[in-house]
Amino acid sequence: MMRRFVNLVTRSESVYSVRRMDPYKQLFYRSAKDATEAADQATIKQPFPAFQTLQLPNPSMNFTPTNSEVTLDMFALFNPRAASEGRIVYANTIGEAGLYDADKHVHNILGALNEPKGLSPMCLSIAHPGTNQDSMYVLDMFPGKADGRCFEVLEPVSSGRRELSNFMSTWRWRLLPPPPFVRQPGYQPSSVDAFTTKVDCNGCSTIYISCSGGIGTYRFETAHHDPSCRLGWSPSEEWSYVGGWKLPFNGRAQYVPEFNLWFGFLESSPYHLCAVDLSAIDRQRPPTVLHDWQDLNLPDGEVWLPVDLELVNLGDGKFLTAKIFEAEETGEQFAVLTGIEMLAGVGDDQSLTMVKHKCARFSFRNDSIEWVL
Repeated sequence: MMRRFVNLVTRSESVYSVRRMDPYKQLFYRSAKDATEAADQATIKQPFPAFQTLQLPNPSMNFTPTNSEVTLDMFALFNPRAASEGRIVYANTIGEAGLYDADKHVHNILGALNEPKGLSPMCLSIAHPGTNQDSMYVLDMFPGKADGRCFEVLEPVSSGRRELSNFMSTWRWRLLPPPPFVRQPGYQPSSVDAFTTKVDCNGCSTIYISCSGGIGTYRFETAHHDPSCRLGWSPSEEWSYVGGWKLPFNGRAQYVPEFNLWFGFLESSPYHLCAVDLSAIDRQRPPTVLHDWQDLNLPDGEVWLPVDLELVNLGDGKFLTAKIFEAEETGEQFAVLTGIEMLAGVGDDQSLTMVKHKCARFSFRNDSIEWVL
């Protein structure tokens, strides 16, 4: 399914705004052929793609914290597999949460998390096998800070025997067991450096996280196949150790079914776009990066320090990369958004070719881009 919009969450002082951008108008040519022809016409003085100025769309909704001591720390896209790409879960520093549907312009109060999860926690929307329901798993990016209350799930609560859809359910936040390493003696809070999900042939999802400090990689099984249950699955909610290595990504990697690969950014500078096969994980050694591409050409003579990286899968082989930088010389912060298209080889050719489309830059003056969803 092709995404129609990308959701930009901007901040101007204490006002947060959701803006819905059509990426195809600003970041893509009509076809990969047109993009390739434009690249062929590039020169040393006018490299490709040239930086355009990003035009922010008008806000579809504004949010303000409850008081001056509270900020909004979390915005995350919920249930992106469904026909909605505008359902956004948000939360503030004291754990109050809500659900905003940008398609319907409707709010739903979700109640408070059992424990606030800090700034930009890991948020993963997981589908329940054989149903149209999703749950959102939220993990503090520094597990263990909150006495083992760092991990919880937002899940629908059915009324009686009738199973409800995501649009008709009531919701609750439920604490989950923390990663086992946070209970080990002498543990110091370490950051989650990379995370992703895998779905097995029965539709059951497993979360993988890699942490710094020599902790390695752990997995959390959300559910397992169970023929004895009416739905064919049962919740597992168990952690297990995978290996002493780390996933070769920076931040989130996501599975792209068109290519049967996981895409993300490399774990070290300059954080190029990469693809990895996680279908069979070897506990003895880390997964191998199969492809990597220079998705952004940095200007010569300038040092841009990366602040945040985000990859949005638009579907049909198209992606948006969003990278926030700080200029070393001036301290200015800005975002660079790039339209990318992946073309697979034909027949037995297993190659992947990256085609760059357009690139747009937005300087943080009155507004800053905080999340790209």
